[in-house]
Order: sequence, then structure tokens, then C-alpha cells
Amino acid sequence: MVWARTKLMIHEDLLRPRAKVNIRFSGPNPEKFYHEIPTLIESIFRVSEHSIQEKSFKWQKGDPEKFAVKWEVAKDLDMFSFYWIQVKLTGTSSGGVGNAEVKVDAALRTEYPQDTFWQKSLIYEFLRMFWHTTFYAHRKNIYLVEGRRLLSQFVHSLKEVTRG
Repeated sequence: MVWARTKLMIHEDLLRPRAKVNIRFSGPNPEKFYHEIPTLIESIFRVSEHSIQEKSFKWQKGDPEKFAVKWEVAKDLDMFSFYWIQVKLTGTSSGGVGNAEVKVDAALRTEYPQDTFWQKSLIYEFLRMFWHTTFYAHRKNIYLVEGRRLLSQFVHSLKEVTRG
């Protein structure tokens, strides 16, 4: 990720043309996803546990128990590009049985800083566009294919958790 006050961000969905992946589960112990999702993210996307940010956490005790958790991950690829993955878990549980829904969204993001006078100039923008279309386009396609493969593997692993 580029740490800049202002930046140009190019966001390319890894799930195109689908908006998001939704996985629904009904059965015993739906809260197991809370522990499984970060573990799967770590192993499949090869990120450390510190790279996984738990953006929101709501767990309402009682009968039924209700929970909603959202994680975000940024996996750096190069100086300007990274995978952005967002996973949302919602569900209810009563007496060890309940429902859970997992929503997955992911994108390849490329960020170019635009802080300095030089980075805001027209000449710099022409050079950046030339570099992006001439040299980076091939690398971007490789990132997109690899990101889709990793995301497919993650969704397949989540579905395996629902089966067993």
C-alpha cells in the first residue's frame, strides 16, 4: 500500500462479473467460522495474522446468540499494488445450532501517490500512464489471475468447512 495523503487508486474486482460471494450455512456450531476464517486467510493468502484486521465485532449473548464480524486484509504485491480482501460473517446460534452467512469481496488495487508538485504535473501523469499501459499491464494480468485463483481456493475451503 502506498502511504500518501492523496493518491490515484485503480480498483479492479477479482470477482467480476459477480459482485460478491455469499456462502450460507445452517447446522451445528455456526460460530466455528469465527475461528476458521482468519486461519484460512493466513494459510491461503500467505499473510501473517497481524495483516488481518478485524474491522468490526458484535456478539450478542442470549438466546439466540447473534454475531457479526468483518475482516479486511491487504496483501502487498509490489510497490504500488496489493490485494484487498473483505470477509463479513453474520449469524445466529441457539442451543448449538444456527445459521451463518459469509460474504467475500476482493479486488486488486493499484495506488499511485500524488502528493508532490511533480506527481501532480501533466508530464508525470503522461509518464505514469505510459509506464502503466506499457510495462505494468502484463504484471497486472498476472496479479489478477493469481488473485482469482487464491480467492477461488479460499471460497472452496470455506465451503468445505460448511460440509464438515
